[in-house]
Amino acid sequence: MKGKIVLLGTSSAMPTVDRNNSGIYMKYKGEGFLFDCGEGTQRQIMKAGLSIYRIDKIFISHLHTDHTLGLPGLLETLDMHDKPRVDIYSIHGLQKVLGCVLNGVIYAPDIDINIHEFKPQDEIFTIFENKEYTVQSIGLNHVVDCIGFSFEEKPKRKFIKEKIKELELTDKDFIQLKNEGRIIKNGQVITKEEITYEEKGFKFTYIPDTYKTDNIIKLAKGSDILVIEATYIDEEDKAKEYGHLTLEYILEIYPQLECKQIILTHFSRRYKDTKPYIQKIKEKGYQNILIGKDFMEVKF
Repeated sequence: MKGKIVLLGTSSAMPTVDRNNSGIYMKYKGEGFLFDCGEGTQRQIMKAGLSIYRIDKIFISHLHTDHTLGLPGLLETLDMHDKPRVDIYSIHGLQKVLGCVLNGVIYAPDIDINIHEFKPQDEIFTIFENKEYTVQSIGLNHVVDCIGFSFEEKPKRKFIKEKIKELELTDKDFIQLKNEGRIIKNGQVITKEEITYEEKGFKFTYIPDTYKTDNIIKLAKGSDILVIEATYIDEEDKAKEYGHLTLEYILEIYPQLECKQIILTHFSRRYKDTKPYIQKIKEKGYQNILIGKDFMEVKF
């Protein structure tokens, strides 16, 4: 197991008795990632048995309070635990919002808060990259500027065991392949590409508040796990007015997404339970669409 994804809040607009505001925790190897931070998120992290101190990167999709209100308190907690630094990747405008809040309560944090702001784009763009993984984003179609996020491990080359056995390669051959990219064996030139294949890395995508847009498919296509908002079941008028998705639309674009597992979140509080969602999914016969619940955990 490389990591896990934990849903911290699955309600839209305001919390309910059973559902908190938006927040997703991802643990990957030794790092902690937080996607959105609604009111009460840090308490949800504690209740889930996760580490607040382990959060190294925070991703904020847009500035509505049900996705940001928990951020000032979380930063203060990180500061009180002597966290030296945290990086926040956000839609533009967060610096101004946090400045008002933190300065307004006469709070001068020692923690180094590095805010990287981005404006929505219609094509996928990279917001963070290192040797192991890339985090990309794209603009969505909400009533305010909003971006989605996709975490993807970089592909790795794996040896083809049958080919290695057939060619009778030795440790010395592997060293030469690594250094030079090719060897000569029994008069035959062998390159690294001939005896390896590329293995796709794990991909997680988070689609927060948005109305219909092709950008959902652009960013989410081929994800191992997709967490996507499904505020309404089929109330198209409300979805369009408030900039949200319906389950009906998600089912419509399902074949184009090509995702291994889809988890729905951000449910309107008008639904006392999610049985109508379950029924519609069952009618379509899709086995890999799950109804998100607070503290749902998916390992990968």
